[in-house]
Amino acid sequence: MRPLALPAGAARFVAGGGRDVAADQLGVALAPGEHLRLVDNAGDELGLGVADPDNALVRVLATPADGLPAIDGALLGVRVERALAWRTRLGLPGADRAYRLIHGAGDGLAGFACDVLGRVAVVYAYGAGLLALARQLAEAVVGFARLDGAVVKLRSGKDDAAIDRDVVGTVAERALASEHGVAYEVHPRGALNTGLFTDLRVARRDLAELAAGLRVLNLFSYTGALGLACARGGAAAVTSVDTSDGVQAWARGNFARAGLGGDAWRFETGDAVRFLARAARDRERYDLVIVDPPTFSTARGAPWSLPRDYPALIAQAAAVIPDGGLLWLAANAHGLGSLAKLALAGLRTAGKTAAIAVQAGLPPEYPTVAAQPGDRYLQICMLRLG
Repeated sequence: MRPLALPAGAARFVAGGGRDVAADQLGVALAPGEHLRLVDNAGDELGLGVADPDNALVRVLATPADGLPAIDGALLGVRVERALAWRTRLGLPGADRAYRLIHGAGDGLAGFACDVLGRVAVVYAYGAGLLALARQLAEAVVGFARLDGAVVKLRSGKDDAAIDRDVVGTVAERALASEHGVAYEVHPRGALNTGLFTDLRVARRDLAELAAGLRVLNLFSYTGALGLACARGGAAAVTSVDTSDGVQAWARGNFARAGLGGDAWRFETGDAVRFLARAARDRERYDLVIVDPPTFSTARGAPWSLPRDYPALIAQAAAVIPDGGLLWLAANAHGLGSLAKLALAGLRTAGKTAAIAVQAGLPPEYPTVAAQPGDRYLQICMLRLG
């Protein structure tokens, strides 16, 4: 384990709870996955880290408060056991439940994440240098959470198209995972997105409580989870819009599995912007519009950027909502700024006013360290128009 002296600023950051150290401050070349003993300029121990050059970071995984053990399976097991205890306190684990078990630095595992999806888990490593440890982490997750298996995926800016990198135990291509009494189809062996975003667990519960009797429009609907929550909550109608025929078929299956059939549940394959333009022209009205767009996309043939293009989309959505209706917005982006300010810009374009009814973010099973406030990437804002 190579000793590495951190400059004063980085040393203060780690001592104050920081766990993702910018490698450009260090002035040395780092090999992927290299284990490092971090010290300050006086030689005092600060922690143990792993080099993650894919993200130009050193991931701090142990500190003097831990007794500075080796970064190995035993340390990962301790981290998983503590993480599971917190989720158990939240009432999340169960025979077929879906929830976030490991969330990076907030669980002492900077550079890693893990979702439990029914009887299996998906472990994400955010850099290629972390893959060896990810295998050990997957083994610990399967053991402590008593699962059938886990799949390891690389989620790196250099390789975001990668899928399975390792498998522990048995993991099927498709499975069912439940949340709030609803079963969703998930694909743990497929692409990075498995069909259910666990960071929106609380949002789905809250939307179900609001939706009774409402006409709901769910844009960028993916596998239909937000719209299904509304339908289960008693919505009068739900229209789901997505560009992919495949995910629309997936969404139909989720609705059917929940016993929801009939004309009240529509699935439109197409572009959200074009759908809103047509809906405004035809004077369609929706009591609740859900907008959860991608951070970046080229699906429309031209680059979509959330910070640049979201206000115009918000203006279009507001045009099909009557006074007293609800506009529910989500943004999944680091360094975006205020979603409420983007909403205000869009509402001004539409000539609308609104009151903010809800501002929210990550649920409690997504802890982050206070020293890294930018890790709290999710913003949710719901507005009541008029």
